[in-house]
This record gives sequence, structure tokens and C-alpha cells, in this order.
Amino acid sequence: MAVAEDTLSDPTWDRFKPDAARAIRATQGFEDAVARTLDRPFDTGTYGGVETAIAELRAAAPAAMRVAGMQVSGGA
Repeated sequence: MAVAEDTLSDPTWDRFKPDAARAIRATQGFEDAVARTLDRPFDTGTYGGVETAIAELRAAAPAAMRVAGMQVSGGA
């Protein structure tokens, strides 16, 4: 799908906002969980956060793929 680069109110762009937000939140959650585990690698209580973050990444993958397929078009 194409998004006009000269307008932020493009309806196509509006459909991608939730997907982009989900992909970003999942990525940030994973990075945070891994950082907590790396800070305390022998604290097995941190492992569950990584497992949860991986599950969220997996669930957000379709949204991320939709965002990745977005193309900018138009504009001068």
C-alpha cells in the first residue's frame, strides 16, 4: 500500500499507526526484558520477562510486516 508523503491525514497512514505502535512497543519490551536479564543473568526471575517479550514479538510480527510493506508515494 502507498502512503502519500505530503499528508499525515492520509487514510492509509491512519490504518498503519496502530500496527506501527504495536511493533514498536513489542520491540521496546523485548529490549527492556533482555537488558534486565543481562543485568542479572543468574536471577531466574528475569527469564519470564524475556519469554513474555518473545511471545509479544511473535504476536506483533504480522503488524510489523504490514508496516514494513508500506511504501511512501507522491509528494513533490
